[in-house]
Amino acid sequence: MKKGIVTFLGWLLCFGLAACAAWQAELPVDEQNSYEEQLDIQNGNDSLATQAIQHQKAESSRDDTKISETREKTVKLIIDGQELSVTLYDTPTANALYDMLPLELTFEDFNGIEKIAYMDCELPTEGEPDGCDPDEGDFCLYAPWGNLSIFYQDFRYSDALIKLGHMDSGMEMINNMNEDFSATLEKAQTVGP
Repeated sequence: MKKGIVTFLGWLLCFGLAACAAWQAELPVDEQNSYEEQLDIQNGNDSLATQAIQHQKAESSRDDTKISETREKTVKLIIDGQELSVTLYDTPTANALYDMLPLELTFEDFNGIEKIAYMDCELPTEGEPDGCDPDEGDFCLYAPWGNLSIFYQDFRYSDALIKLGHMDSGMEMINNMNEDFSATLEKAQTVGP
């Protein structure tokens, strides 16, 4: 009789395990991972728990990036009474430029690719990337010369070129400027609280 009960319980255990395996195989992948993480946490296996914490930190980092994007600042470049909109990124160099505004600048053409203007003071560049690959509309600083650049043509990667922001409007006007021109770079008026 005892052998019969043990055999019955053994079969019952086998069917139960088979049913659990089939149930887990039917779960979507993300639910399987969550189920496995819960099992590992309950069993004291910290590797998946650590991965879950790292995933949460990565999500938090993405949220910080979204917050950083909302800290971008809009400035205006005024040329012959027309206001062109420029968005400055939330970087140390772009923020330092923003704090210096307003600036009176004289732009000149450089190599049929960009308009450049020299500033009287130097911007900090510590912590910025070593260079960038500028696209049309990029607003940059060329650190060795200390000049601001508005690219009206795409260009190749350049060392010591730092993206400060991008032109939101007025690229047609910049592209058609054949002579040197004066401009004022100033903070845009914000509306609201």
